[in-house]
Amino acid sequence: MLSVEHNALQQTLPTLSHGYKRMRDDLHDTQQSVWPKKRSKPSPANSSSLSSNQSSTNNNSNNNNNNNNNNGDTSSPSSKNALMLLHELKPSVEYKLVAQTGPSHRPIFTMAVEVNGQVFEGMAQTKKEAKQAAAEKALRSFSDLPFQLPDDLANESEATTATTTTTTTTVNTDNDITNDSSSLLIENNDNIQRTTQSPNIVEPREIQSGLSPLYLLNQLKRDAQFEAITDEASSSSSLLTTNEQREFKFAVIVDGQRFIGMGRNKKIAKTRAAQLALEKLFGMCFDKEGGIPIESDTLPTDLPYSRRNLADRIATCIQDKFNQLTHNDVRIQRRKVLAGVVQTRNYDLETMEVICVTTGTKCINGDRLTLNGQSLNDCHAEIIARRCLIRYCYQQLKLLIEENNHESIFEKIPDSDRFRLKSSITFHLYISTSPCGDGRLFAPQEAVSEQSPSSTTTNQDPNNKQTGHSLRKSRGLLRTKIEAGEGTIPVTAKSLYQSMQTWDGILGGERLLTMSCSDKLCRWNFIGLQGALLSVLIEPIYYTSIIIGSLYHSEHIRRALFARIENLVKNIPTPYGLRRPFISGVSSPEMRTTSRAPNHAFIWNCVDQKCEIVDTLGGLTTSRESSFISKAVLFQQWLTLMRQIKLDTVPTIYCDAKQLEANYQTAKIEINKAFQKGGFGLWIIKPHEQDEFDLSSGDATLLRQTNQSMPSMD
Repeated sequence: MLSVEHNALQQTLPTLSHGYKRMRDDLHDTQQSVWPKKRSKPSPANSSSLSSNQSSTNNNSNNNNNNNNNNGDTSSPSSKNALMLLHELKPSVEYKLVAQTGPSHRPIFTMAVEVNGQVFEGMAQTKKEAKQAAAEKALRSFSDLPFQLPDDLANESEATTATTTTTTTTVNTDNDITNDSSSLLIENNDNIQRTTQSPNIVEPREIQSGLSPLYLLNQLKRDAQFEAITDEASSSSSLLTTNEQREFKFAVIVDGQRFIGMGRNKKIAKTRAAQLALEKLFGMCFDKEGGIPIESDTLPTDLPYSRRNLADRIATCIQDKFNQLTHNDVRIQRRKVLAGVVQTRNYDLETMEVICVTTGTKCINGDRLTLNGQSLNDCHAEIIARRCLIRYCYQQLKLLIEENNHESIFEKIPDSDRFRLKSSITFHLYISTSPCGDGRLFAPQEAVSEQSPSSTTTNQDPNNKQTGHSLRKSRGLLRTKIEAGEGTIPVTAKSLYQSMQTWDGILGGERLLTMSCSDKLCRWNFIGLQGALLSVLIEPIYYTSIIIGSLYHSEHIRRALFARIENLVKNIPTPYGLRRPFISGVSSPEMRTTSRAPNHAFIWNCVDQKCEIVDTLGGLTTSRESSFISKAVLFQQWLTLMRQIKLDTVPTIYCDAKQLEANYQTAKIEINKAFQKGGFGLWIIKPHEQDEFDLSSGDATLLRQTNQSMPSMD
């Protein structure tokens, strides 16, 4: 009897030991995923042994997972990162337990996940490992997604893919190679494959994950290595177009294959190499983010450079200037949105001049509004960038009026006391992400419509959007920013009285409402950037291009910035009217920042050549002074110029001065009517009391600040 019990106990102990070991390993894996240890960089002497050990470990893991890789390719992404990466690319995926087989002490779990209508299963001894196996298979299926792929990628897929229009040419390295700045090269052993697109085919869309290709490649292939290529071929003039400088060339080595990218700087070269590796190994596509760019009314068609090159140069110009200004202070480097304005002459990229660089994502608190016009109500980066541009226009008018300097960007209109922008001058806006409001109402994974942007029509019914969109009822609506926070909400006002905010109501606790950046940009594309005061002196000025650094979707940004009311604006007085800017994304989108937005805004403009840090919740600088771009400072500059030009009595009350240009006010009313007529809501009106300040007596501090901050150009 005792021997029987002893034998039963001996048979049970291995099972308990195995179960305990499996539970302990799962707990260890969980701890490693939550608190990952810092991996030390292997020395060159030990790199070969470490690589062989890692390869052996990976092979054993693949064997234990019951040959999850169907095609036998060992270049699969690390199972440790498969779940995380698939969640970032497809946040809404769900895993289901399909089956549980095997004995109770050693079960085999089968987990399934559905991605784009396809079901992928993974089998393992734990549910976690089974999920990872299923996620890994799903990642490999990206070459089967419903967008066009090169032939060499389609052949690797198990499913049948659509016919592609991409041609692949193999060229020996000893031969002459000619390509443009956007060419991507694959080098395997001694050959280079160059992919070229058919000119009359719509290019494939980019996966809208909001993630950088460098980040994606690092998550999938931790051992990927980049190396700079400085051979004669990379510096040969035959690799460059006639209008571009020498390009950088980087290669990334993944699973023994080399993928080469070229660009005008190292970051772009590395990004393009990573893009090509992801396209070749995982079927991802990064050629166009969110569809094709939106053409402009004024941008010439015979420029000596590509539209994408223009967008990349503008973005790099602003980013480099911001890095140059903030490299000594980590505190002001913190930002969520970066914006800036660039000026060009005769569309020559070599004449680029940075007008301003700004950051910021918040608005003033309602209880900190002022009645003297010295605080900034809206500190979103693209809004204060426009105020910096207005300040620059005042300085250029001063050059022409006071000094008769013909280097000014303005010229006098014959037989008139008004001025206009020279035809050779253009302004370009860069925003590191899509503007808040309607321009950001889309899912990053959303497919681009089959329609081209030019064929999109404006719907007068805001609910009559594309069928199937989860946000179709909200798209196109006017939206307001959240006080002292981020994000926007639709306008709820149903009558004129509800759309008017009152001073005592806000001080009593009502929320201060500020229109979203998408709505403001939309109105500026019709009435200009100059504002009510400058409209008395100059003809309207517009952005020639708007470059979006990330979360760019051509259909939605087009609708947000002009298309939703394009056919609804009637009887707008000349010279006001729609000027469609060129709108485009960039080759290397910025990564989405998940950190908390700071409560300050960074401002630099070329007039003052100084950096300002503004408390976004209070609207004043950190030294409790008025900003150089506040209402009061700009109004004082306007008064100075008006007294030199106009012989009539100049109003010194801000709200009265804004009413001088009747056509501008009429244009604003027509735009607001168009929004209301289309069912998109009512434009929210700020309290009138904040515009009733008077500068007749002149604030001594304000006058001194204005005079000191308006330098003249020699």
